[in-house]
Amino acid sequence: MKLKDVLRQYNEQSLYFYARDLGIQAAKEIAIEELYEKMVEMILSKHHIENRLSILDDETYRVFMQVLSDEEIEEKDNLRLERLLDYDLIVFEGDELFVVEEVKDIFLRCHNDSFFQQQRLQKVWLLQCQQVLTHYWGECSIEQFWKVLLLKDCFMEDVDIQALLQQLPVGEVQIAIKENQVYWRSLLNSSMLKEYRKSQKRFDYYLPTVEEIEMLFECDYDIQQEGIQKLKTILLSKELEDDDVDQLLHEVWNDLSYGLDYEGIFTRCLEKTGLTSTELPLSLMKDIDENCRKFIYRGHTYLETINGTIGHMNHGEY
Repeated sequence: MKLKDVLRQYNEQSLYFYARDLGIQAAKEIAIEELYEKMVEMILSKHHIENRLSILDDETYRVFMQVLSDEEIEEKDNLRLERLLDYDLIVFEGDELFVVEEVKDIFLRCHNDSFFQQQRLQKVWLLQCQQVLTHYWGECSIEQFWKVLLLKDCFMEDVDIQALLQQLPVGEVQIAIKENQVYWRSLLNSSMLKEYRKSQKRFDYYLPTVEEIEMLFECDYDIQQEGIQKLKTILLSKELEDDDVDQLLHEVWNDLSYGLDYEGIFTRCLEKTGLTSTELPLSLMKDIDENCRKFIYRGHTYLETINGTIGHMNHGEY
């Protein structure tokens, strides 16, 4: 199946959002077949496929290779399959999974390219290190952020962080660099940043291990979201292990982000935890659903409009 065939599977709203994000103006006025061709041309010419392949962590990369080799995928890798589907790298034909034709050609060029693989390791580690800011610090100096990046030897001090950030799909970028500071972009203004730093004082630039950082990345969710905070408090009251709570919060956040039915997720949450609907009201899950990020079309996340180049925004614009 080719990229054009993948685009045919999009619903109308998703297709037009995707076209707009690719920079195609007045997409609704373009004949549909012509629009498909324009979109494929933009995806390929702007190296979107290379950029998506270059942010696959080792485990997701392994699953991609398994699909390419027509191997059976284990259930434990379903989240990694979702990610590959979200990036239009693989596609279902009936009940079978295949690598998209153009993606296969590009991958075969990149796979044995040592520069591509080096950049992939750097980008993945940069994405993982973002979580230290979003879960622990809120902001830090560029020098402090480098201490985290240098925990892995794929990073050396001559790596251009700004250049790497600009190659990442916008939905993946959670940080911005201004002058000598690195900020969590979700904190809308300096007063929010100040409050967050105050609440996270216990971490006060505590330097986590590589394993901790990788776990933060695996169990990513928006810890600032009020509903998530309430759900975490309820789960911890059941004396569940912290790691189990983090994993469950990640699953809830991830499933809601992909548009799955919040009532079904709520039912599964009760089954997993032994909570009652009195202890965990359905209205809380509905609130989280209404306020979480949404993957409103496969291929990209549409989070916000970015004014200017990533990393060069005014403090009040995050």
